[in-house]
Amino acid sequence: MKKTFMRAITLALVAVLLLCTLTACGKKVPAGSYEAKLEVFGQSWNVTYTFKGNKVTATNKITILGNVNTVTAEGKYEITETSDGKMEITLDFGEESESFKDGTYTYEEGEGYIKIGEFKYNKVQK
Repeated sequence: MKKTFMRAITLALVAVLLLCTLTACGKKVPAGSYEAKLEVFGQSWNVTYTFKGNKVTATNKITILGNVNTVTAEGKYEITETSDGKMEITLDFGEESESFKDGTYTYEEGEGYIKIGEFKYNKVQK
C-alpha cells in the first residue's frame, strides 16, 4: 500500500513538472499597452495597442495644428511561429476601422517593447 501511494505521488510530481516545463516553453503573449510616437514640425502621431487575452484595442491619435483626432478599433490577434522559427502576428479588426488594417506582420517582443512589422512600440508604464 505504501509503495502504491509513493508511486502515485511521484507520478503526480512528474506530471506537474512536465506541465510547468511545457508552459514555460510556450509562445509569449503580449499583455498591457504599447505605444509608438512620432512628432514632426509640431504635428504628432500616437498609435497604442492594448492586449488583453486574445483581444487587441488599437488607438490612433493624430494632432495637426492643435486639432486632435482619435480613432479606436477593437479586434482579435494571434501570434504564430513560422517554419523558419520567426514570429508573426495576425491582426483582425473586422470591418470596424479603416485606420487599422487587418493582416499578418512580423512580430518581435523584447524587454519593454514589441515590434509589429517595421514599427517599434514601447511598453506604456503606469
